[in-house]
Amino acid sequence: MKRYLKKRIAGMLILAILASMSGTAVMAETYPTADLGTFRVTAKSGDSGGGRDPGNNDPENDHPKNEDPENGSSSGNRPGNGENESNVSGDMIAQAPATGDLITEKRTVVATKTKWRISPSFNVARVSSSDKRAIKASKKKDKSRSSKGNKWYCGYLAVKKPGTVTITLEGSNGEKEEYLIYAEDPKVKKNALVINDMKTVSMDTYLSGITYLKPGRVESKKPDIASVSEDGSISVKANGKSRVTLFFGKRKVKGNVKAKLPAFKKKKVIIKDKPVMLQMKNVSNNSAVQYRSSDISVVKMNKDGYAAPVANGTATVYGKSGNVTAECEVTVKGLK
Repeated sequence: MKRYLKKRIAGMLILAILASMSGTAVMAETYPTADLGTFRVTAKSGDSGGGRDPGNNDPENDHPKNEDPENGSSSGNRPGNGENESNVSGDMIAQAPATGDLITEKRTVVATKTKWRISPSFNVARVSSSDKRAIKASKKKDKSRSSKGNKWYCGYLAVKKPGTVTITLEGSNGEKEEYLIYAEDPKVKKNALVINDMKTVSMDTYLSGITYLKPGRVESKKPDIASVSEDGSISVKANGKSRVTLFFGKRKVKGNVKAKLPAFKKKKVIIKDKPVMLQMKNVSNNSAVQYRSSDISVVKMNKDGYAAPVANGTATVYGKSGNVTAECEVTVKGLK
């Protein structure tokens, strides 16, 4: 009888353990994790914003990963797509205003080394930050809403480091509002703005430390050499150098563009009775260059860049590298 009871108890324990493990697996599925490059955000099931629940101050998810894009790690420009991970929609996270310093959206992305205000509908009595190392929060007089004999206070944020931070504002009458702030650290990658084979490069190519952040304003010192669009893409128009500046709130990110577009070493070449190699410069991969002749009855081109004379005359030879096409005028003379 005792042996029978022991077997029954052991069987019940095994069933309980299996049920517990099954329940854990179900719970894990309701907490998808998205890799945001510089930090990770855990989104609770049903959280349409994609961010971590403001009431869940998990320090492991708030701190930056400090991944180095130069060493093959995540550049911080794209959410992860690994197993049990879901992409977080950037549409659910508001961009900080390009002008002014007032944050109005409950989920907002800002750049580090910037300062912002949050002014809710009530007079702020207390302000707290879930991660003071990333964002320091304090109470400050709101001059725009204060009047004689009536002092009005707002929340004041000093963004220090990357991370996801819950900012809590409380009023003296029990009012309360929470804001989830995504702090990102845009930086120009080393040697990322030496442009040769591409006439247009996206912001993701030369910036690291961002996932949602977009520039509020852009500038190019020499737009005739390199212009920059509103989304941060750089378009090169000619060889040379230009200073590009992207504004993220009051944060300025600068980079020097060095444009070295592919070109033939000689713009005009005369050939006679033997094939001549037309050498190109500023090409990252010579074997990938695609050559063609405007008139194969005068000059024929092979894949290695050799121009073979066919008949006396002039033709234009094109060499395409990446999305840049160079031209060379080839003249055949003295062919019998």
